[in-house]
Amino acid sequence: MSTSTTPSSEIPYTVPLKDGIPKGHTTHTESTTTIFLPKEGAFLNPVQHYNRDMSVAVIRAWNELRKEEQETKFRNKLAKTGGVPKKKKGKSKEAAKEEGGGEKAAADPETLAENSLNEQPTAGPSTERKFRPPSINILEALAATGLRSIRYAKEIPNVKFVLANDLSPSACEAMRRNVEFNGVGEYSLPPRQPWVPKSAENGDTSKAENGDEPMKEEEQVKKAEEPKQLIGEDGLEIKDKVGRRPGCRGRVKINEGDACAFMYSHRSPIGPSSRVDVVDLDPYGTAAPFIDAAIGSISDGGLLAITCTDLAVLAGQQYPEKCYSNYGGTNVHAEYTHEAALRLVLHSLATCAARYGRYITPLLSFSIDFYVRLFVRINTGPEQVKRVASKSGVVFTCNFCESSVTQPFGRIVERETSKGVVRETFKTHAGPTPKNGSNCEECGGTMHLGGPLWLGPIQDPTFAKRVITEISAQEKEYKTFPRMLGMLSLAAQELPDPFFFTANRIAKSVHLPSLPLNKILSALLNAGYKVSRSHAQAGAIKTNAPRSFIYDILREEAKTNPIRIDKIAEGSPARVLIAKAMTHTIDFTPHPDASLERTGKETFYQINPLPNWGPAPRAKSIQVNVTGPVKDNKRKVEEALENAMDSKKVKVDGTESEAIRGSVEGIEIDSKDEVLQGENQGGQEEEEMMNL
Repeated sequence: MSTSTTPSSEIPYTVPLKDGIPKGHTTHTESTTTIFLPKEGAFLNPVQHYNRDMSVAVIRAWNELRKEEQETKFRNKLAKTGGVPKKKKGKSKEAAKEEGGGEKAAADPETLAENSLNEQPTAGPSTERKFRPPSINILEALAATGLRSIRYAKEIPNVKFVLANDLSPSACEAMRRNVEFNGVGEYSLPPRQPWVPKSAENGDTSKAENGDEPMKEEEQVKKAEEPKQLIGEDGLEIKDKVGRRPGCRGRVKINEGDACAFMYSHRSPIGPSSRVDVVDLDPYGTAAPFIDAAIGSISDGGLLAITCTDLAVLAGQQYPEKCYSNYGGTNVHAEYTHEAALRLVLHSLATCAARYGRYITPLLSFSIDFYVRLFVRINTGPEQVKRVASKSGVVFTCNFCESSVTQPFGRIVERETSKGVVRETFKTHAGPTPKNGSNCEECGGTMHLGGPLWLGPIQDPTFAKRVITEISAQEKEYKTFPRMLGMLSLAAQELPDPFFFTANRIAKSVHLPSLPLNKILSALLNAGYKVSRSHAQAGAIKTNAPRSFIYDILREEAKTNPIRIDKIAEGSPARVLIAKAMTHTIDFTPHPDASLERTGKETFYQINPLPNWGPAPRAKSIQVNVTGPVKDNKRKVEEALENAMDSKKVKVDGTESEAIRGSVEGIEIDSKDEVLQGENQGGQEEEEMMNL
């Protein structure tokens, strides 16, 4: 990722523009894609470079998985027909008689059989059918500058079109310029691989590629079977002149319009308005208004990549009503609130898809920095839709010790018939009433209700390992490779059990110093429970052990490091936790698998790399008017000063000069006032986030 003002003719992997770099623009480069950034009117956050790298890698891995699934279906279907395609239905007997005059039809059967025996097989084209993976179409509903769409066209194989949409006219104008600059426009096709001619049946040789010497048949076959070199000496993939990776021929189509209307226009199973294979939603804030349209526009087995940046609503404590209106559930007040945010979004996706007889399969779900990013497959299946109730529910969270109790909405009962057939029935789940079960079983504290949310797995470990294999083979193609590897490694080992705990938080509940992480892990592993990290928070531990076992670890530790009961207030839930009898045997013997440290280049939890690092402000299209009211003060002051400098070249009287100076001074005063207001507002928001 870099930003510069280099002339367009000197920028690699681009098509020089006639007018060069537009005035008032700079260039921004990611991978082999370079775009122009206007001062206003289009939105781009360089911090999301990691997000875009991860999206490219995940879609490439999903594309390979999709091709394998389709090839398996193709082979199975071919095996049923004996390896040859089904014969087309011929003409009726009456039509054959009319065309042939009835002579062939009336021939003697014995004569026909004798002729068929005398016929010799002749050489001809092979009837063996080969699998050809179909191309895919990607839709980016909110494309802004088009950087993500251009990267998809250049870096993902089998892409036919990337449909880039935005409502802003200035953003679409920037996209058209960037698409043309990168040579991936709708009518720009990359050259195909050179065709190797087949030898004639009479043994004639074909000319070599340079036309000098003929090539024999054996040389042609040998050359055709030789693996093509895809990696250069620098470790990077060999690309074409506009920076396309091998097998990539995608083109970008730009649409200016409403995102929901554009996605709703791609809901047909077939035809020009057919569904797309991948939909990418990366809005500024919540993605809730676009979910319904997105799910309806994805083909079966397709992929939905969705981003939500409104973590103050999803993972905060101040806006439960807003969280419910956006996602159909309330946020959870606990240290695992960021994982609960992921489950709230997944529940919203699952219920929306179920209305249309469709269901979701989470592949990867990440809580990253100031946003959540999820990759979900969409399929159609009434039987799977019935299981949504058993994978959704509410969670009761203690406001003191943060113990959680999940309550699914439904349950699946399996019964075997007398004939050995297993049948499933779907039942409702018994749960607590408002007056019964409102106190924590561990400390007696008050339980708060959160959700509804998704209670099923949020990661697919097999798919995460597939993505790791993909990026490890092309490590130098991703600038954020260490962080990608770390996040995917955590996702591959993360347990499906909801929520996690940290050593600091549970020790705080009983007024104990924090225990070493390896000591807690050894106690859990020695008891036969599973453990893993969580990607959502550093130091987090996920386990299938009950909460009572975790507090028994602290009670066992308190035997050697006594707790000052006199320092704990009367009636505190901490006294209840400490006085409770142990129900498990705790063994602190060091376990060989207790270490969860990094083993290679991966970065598990990245620290903010730059000051003031985070979400960028929303893009605004503003018309310049020096004498009128100013909204974007910094840019307007710069333009006013440029106008003032240009006015020096023209003879003006004193009143005009005073007017220019007055307008600039007025803008600067307004700028300072609004900057101060912005700083105060930013300080309040920062203080609220620190409190979280």
